[in-house]
Amino acid sequence: MRGRRRVKRQQVEADDGWTTITHGLSNLSVGKGKEVSKEYMNSFMPTRTVEGLTSEKLLEDFKKLEDRWTETTCAKQIKAILDRREWDIGVAVCIGIGSFSLDWHHRHRSLWQLVLFMDVVGHLKEQNPSLTLYAQEPTFTPVDIAFLKSLAVTVVESAVESHISPQTFVYAPFVDWCILLPVFLKDKKPALYVGNEIQDDYTAVTQGKKGSLEKLDESNEVGKKFLQEREMARLEEFDMHLNALSGLCIYWNKEGEEEDDAQSREDS
Repeated sequence: MRGRRRVKRQQVEADDGWTTITHGLSNLSVGKGKEVSKEYMNSFMPTRTVEGLTSEKLLEDFKKLEDRWTETTCAKQIKAILDRREWDIGVAVCIGIGSFSLDWHHRHRSLWQLVLFMDVVGHLKEQNPSLTLYAQEPTFTPVDIAFLKSLAVTVVESAVESHISPQTFVYAPFVDWCILLPVFLKDKKPALYVGNEIQDDYTAVTQGKKGSLEKLDESNEVGKKFLQEREMARLEEFDMHLNALSGLCIYWNKEGEEEDDAQSREDS
């Protein structure tokens, strides 16, 4: 069809050290990159928050979504998985979820993704009420940070991976594999992970991109290690928002792996 310009997918590296993958602003990923000007970055990203939006209003909107979430098939699936066992988890980390307050249509997608994160946190807190929550995302606004603070989530500007251990729940919805694996999952063994499907060979999805190829061998190695002794389930269809959770997976250690990690900590 003529007269319609196709938006090309581009990789935009910002001077705050994160990388955004843009496709008409429909997909976001995060990672460490080279320095470019904020002006260049802002030409692709919205810069204004929704007029009149406050952290209190965001909390109200979030609570409404939580009420709708409870009876969904996806929520019931997650509860069933988490109720199967006891969890030795003291930290929950949320990576690259996007802004809830910037004036763009993806903010509702991000809110639904946060509902899932906080639902898992709620289940984990039944066994560990002192669970600590962290989030890292370069597009967070002051409104986002105040909103997350009201949910007891601490926003960190960098190195959120330093909080990942065998006692961590990692949530990384739609973070690109070439960032997720070498930056956030390398040498890590989180007890629970929700995010993109982890693979042991990403050759087919590099699409000849130089940046991806540079991370291919390392990512494949991390993926192979991550998949050892883990079980996985794909999240059920979520019809409240077609793009919020579609394709996400949940991974957890097989029985016996947590005991091995605990014994290793005692021995050290």
